[in-house]
Amino acid sequence: MLGWHQAFTRRPRSLATVVRLALPLLLIVVAMSAWTTIDRFHSRPDEVGLAAALTVRPDAGLGDSAARSLLEGDPRVAAAYPGVEVAALVPGQTATIALRGLGTRQDPYPYALAEGRPARGPDEAVAGQGLLDLLDVRVGDWVRMTVGDQPQILHIVGRSIEPENAGRVISTSLDTLRENDPGLRATLYQLRLRPGADPHEVADALSRAAHGHLDVHPAVNPADGLSPLRGVVAGLIAILALIGIVELLTAIGGTVREGERDLLALKAIGLSPRQITGITVTATVCTALAAVCVGTALGLPLAHWLIDAQGRSSGIGAGLAQIPSPLLLVLFGAAAVLGAAALAALPASRAARRRLADTLSAVT
Repeated sequence: MLGWHQAFTRRPRSLATVVRLALPLLLIVVAMSAWTTIDRFHSRPDEVGLAAALTVRPDAGLGDSAARSLLEGDPRVAAAYPGVEVAALVPGQTATIALRGLGTRQDPYPYALAEGRPARGPDEAVAGQGLLDLLDVRVGDWVRMTVGDQPQILHIVGRSIEPENAGRVISTSLDTLRENDPGLRATLYQLRLRPGADPHEVADALSRAAHGHLDVHPAVNPADGLSPLRGVVAGLIAILALIGIVELLTAIGGTVREGERDLLALKAIGLSPRQITGITVTATVCTALAAVCVGTALGLPLAHWLIDAQGRSSGIGAGLAQIPSPLLLVLFGAAAVLGAAALAALPASRAARRRLADTLSAVT
């Protein structure tokens, strides 16, 4: 109680101390969230629009049934989704968008949706954020486009996380596209692999089995170009931790100096130097705990907003942000609080063992 009283009785100064300590902790939480989001692209690519690990394009000499039989014959292939991708024009725009038909209604492609629902019925589609922004439409609207000389009208029922083509992609089932063009054949296959399967090994095995009739490429993960950013994030966390330690040492020094005026009274009521040290350490721990709570409470929504804003501006769309796990946040908070206690122990112990004459001269 005495430690809590010492930490929070002087409200303006206590509030300023908590804010100064919370700022680097808040930025560390943001940096940790950025690290976790980048790691999500590698550990759970299906959640960020990368359900397929391989893209396969058969040549004209290999029929649909033969290609599908060859692909599904590999035990490491969990599913093969036939599809086609064409360039389409939309009214009022000179640039083309990508129109995809992937999977069938019986075996739909597992799009990563951030809004709405999957496209199940006729003329239903999901679109990337870049396309929604380009056409100034939203989920629930109908869009008209032209593929060659044929019109195509689709109902957008969901927003997918689309890392390719700046999000200017609209996707539906292959069955929907075949309703306008019954002779349309699949020009590509998206392969979803079983857990633990290496995409490069599977790609080499399929190429050898097809004797050159398949063009197999691993899916491009946009996080591959962001891997060097992890070093930057780690360095940023180290710098922010150093700033936090400096701020904490400053706060400890202020707490020790302010406690000198109470030292005589505490000794007069019979408290031992160890108990007086415990008061100062407790005051520091309470201040650090308050800063951790404030930094975490503000840092998590700020990180979520910043990452989603970057996703929207790039066309991928919101829904990418991944906050650190609760265990990691608890460990982070515990490390901050225990570190504060360890840093405060030595100066507090020295101050508590000062002679009464030194204390009188310091107070006067």
